[in-house]
This record gives sequence, C-alpha cells and structure tokens, in this order.
Amino acid sequence: MIDNDSSATLRAVTSVRTTRRSAVKIPAGMRLAWLLSGLFFALTFPMSVFSAEVRGLYETEVLVTSQGQDERNEAIRAALDEVLIRVSGDRNTPGVAALQGLYSRSLQLVQQYRYRALPRVAGQRDEQGPGQAQMLWIRFDPAAIDQSLRKAGVPLWGQVRPATLVWVVVDEGGKRSLMGADTLPQLKKMMQQQAQRRGLPLFVPLWDLEDQAALRFTDVWGNFQDAILTASARYATEAVLVGRLYRQNGGGWEARWTLYQGGSAEHWQGRAPIQAEVLSVGVDGTADHLGHRFATVFDESQSDRVKVAVKDINTLEDYARVSQFLGSLDMVTAMQVESVVDAAVTFELQVRGNSEGLAQIISFGRTLIETPAVINVDDSSDAMQMPSWQMPDEVAELLWYRLAP
Repeated sequence: MIDNDSSATLRAVTSVRTTRRSAVKIPAGMRLAWLLSGLFFALTFPMSVFSAEVRGLYETEVLVTSQGQDERNEAIRAALDEVLIRVSGDRNTPGVAALQGLYSRSLQLVQQYRYRALPRVAGQRDEQGPGQAQMLWIRFDPAAIDQSLRKAGVPLWGQVRPATLVWVVVDEGGKRSLMGADTLPQLKKMMQQQAQRRGLPLFVPLWDLEDQAALRFTDVWGNFQDAILTASARYATEAVLVGRLYRQNGGGWEARWTLYQGGSAEHWQGRAPIQAEVLSVGVDGTADHLGHRFATVFDESQSDRVKVAVKDINTLEDYARVSQFLGSLDMVTAMQVESVVDAAVTFELQVRGNSEGLAQIISFGRTLIETPAVINVDDSSDAMQMPSWQMPDEVAELLWYRLAP
C-alpha cells in the first residue's frame, strides 16, 4: 500500500509496498540515541510512492481446470516464464539458453503453491469437480531465481521501480473519454492486470478540476508534450505514458503510445481485434523500455562497500524513510549506521556492484536528492574545510544526499 499523505493525489493501478530487507545496526553513543527507542516502529512507516517497491515479483497465478499433477507442472512452467520476464524486465528472458536448465527443475524452485476457487456463479455446485476452473497461486524462491539470472548474465530489475503516470484517451465513434480515477473502470482493470504481470508501478490521474484546468482532451489526443508534462508535474512520477486509442472501421482497435522519461520520448503503436490487447501493448512497451534502461547485470565477483551520507534527517519518521528505502534496494546486501551528527546520518552499505550502480538505482526514487560534496570556506584562513558532519578522509567513499521533503 501507499502512505496516505503520498497517495492523496494518486490512485494506484498496481499495488506497491515497502519492506525492510537489511538489518540496521546503530552504534552506541551516537547523538540521536532516541532513534533506538522507536526503531522497530519506525521501520514500519511506508515510503513515498515514488520510490515504490513492487509487490509479488516472484509469485503469480495461473488458470487451471484441475488439481492434477500434470496440469500443475505445466502451470508452474508457465508461471516461471512470467516471473523471469518480470524480474528481468525483458520478454526474451525465457528463451535465454543458459536458463533452460531452470525448467527441468522448476518444481524445486517453488516455495509455495495453493489453489483458489473462482467466484461461484448461480447454480454452481460448491465442490470442485473435474474441469472446474480455478487459480493456482505459485511463489518461487527469490534467491534461486536471482542467482540463476546473475549466473546467466541476465539483467535484474530491482524491486524499486520508477512510478509511471498514464494518460489514456479513448475515441469510440467520435466520442472521447479520458481514463481517470472515476472514469473508464474497465480500462483501468485491464491495465492493472497487465501491469501486475510486468511488475510495473502504474498510476492514473485523478482527472479532477485541477487536472481539467491544466489539460484538455485535445492536448492528450494531440500528444502535446509541454501541456502533458506540465499537468503531470503535480504527481511527480518518474515517467509519463500517453495512450490514444480508437476503434477502426473494421471493428478492431489501434493505439499510439508515447513514454516520456528522463528527458527522452519513446513512441510505438499497436493494432488488435480487442481493446485489452492494445492496452497490453502500451504496458508491455513501457515495461520493456524501462527494464532495458534500469535493469542491471550484476557481477558476482564484484562487491563493494559504499557510504551514503544523508542530511536533513530531523525526525524519527525521516530516519525510517531513509532506512527503509536503502534497505529495499536489491543491490544492498547489508547495511549499518556508521555515524549520526546533528541532522545527518552516514550509512555503510555492502552492495553488489559499485557506487555508480548504487547511485543510479537511488536516482529511480524520490526519497533522496543528490547533493554535491560542497566544502566550506573557513573565514579565518584560506583553507577549505569539510562540513562539520563528515571527516575529510572519508569523502572519496561517500555518496552525498539530502532527504526529499
């Protein structure tokens, strides 16, 4: 879920959550010792939506018609396809030669599975008889999946992923509608399903009076970049997806999609007999582009210690936000607090990869804002001195940030 303050202007199409993945050790005698008394409560605080940790990357559901072993084994292999695509961000991953051995031992990768009956319709018997449709929920071992992908040299797309705001206008017979918090619910449902399959944090605008004053239907339909990005600024997501759907004369659907992210724009289109398929083209294209940009190939032989210094940590909640965010990053295998001085905390992280990769992943979220390692001028001399909250001999090891408001 998303914390109430951060979600005041957003309604999620796909669920996100925050979890603590690394133990935090606090040295004795530090000046913010009061953190200790509330540490475990603090670590339950949700983060901002913009550094969203996507839920359920290693689990999925498959439709089956029985609980027989043969059908279950086939469903597990299909579920493995979906999980490999979601974790890597690449639809071609299931075809990688080095991963084919996973399918021969797919049962060993399963941590849990269970069946879920579909809602019963009128006149249907309570018991699950032969041929009765039901859902098989499967959860795979995250460590085993990650290790296999790293060994095969396949990129991993971490749980912290860029949030994407989606503007969709539908033209059907000359009548245009925009998908918002309270409009076009069926479209939202279809996009939600595909976004969950791809592990994409996708959000829709409220389309309230403020949105309507900033943006017109024609702005979205004409894909006027300046107007769209200006209206999207209130949501402060990492990426913006624009979709324009219309029904063809033959009855099928066509869609044009544009993804704005990091100062660039990607364009693609799709045609399909049904609306759900062209919506999937939009979600898949977004996940493909973002996955290609942000998924990382981890070098198993490369491990490093990186120090992250964060300023403007003034409250217990501030500390919890930073700790949760850093601990949720897939690159981070261990974390401890090295020092606390005034309103600044220095964390020491053990990471897969290096400081450059860590800095890139941190930039995906909106919890920390990069701050140059600025030195202060001592008025009494010409010497340049480091800020009082960090010693000079540690500067080269540090990534410098401040906590976002």
